Amino acid sequence: MVLNEKDYPMTYKEFEQRVIDLFLENYEGKTLEIMMGRLDGVLDESPNFIEQLYGYNCFIYESPHIYGENCKKSFEDDFLRQTPVAQLRLLIG
Repeated sequence: MVLNEKDYPMTYKEFEQRVIDLFLENYEGKTLEIMMGRLDGVLDESPNFIEQLYGYNCFIYESPHIYGENCKKSFEDDFLRQTPVAQLRLLIG
């Protein structure tokens, strides 16, 4: 990754963990185990998937000329649920 992580509210590792936590937050028990297995499968097949989502969020964060002042919220939980977590849900099903 060529981004300077110091320029953003989260490092890549923090972003990855937060997206995974938000993705799994509504599951428990056997369903949680199933979803964790599916998530592991997707990340094994596409190991750069969350990294690409991080890059997209960084782009939004530094683009107020395109996204307005809301761009600074791109690392907040509500935004993470709307974009990267929703994309994971679409991919996993």
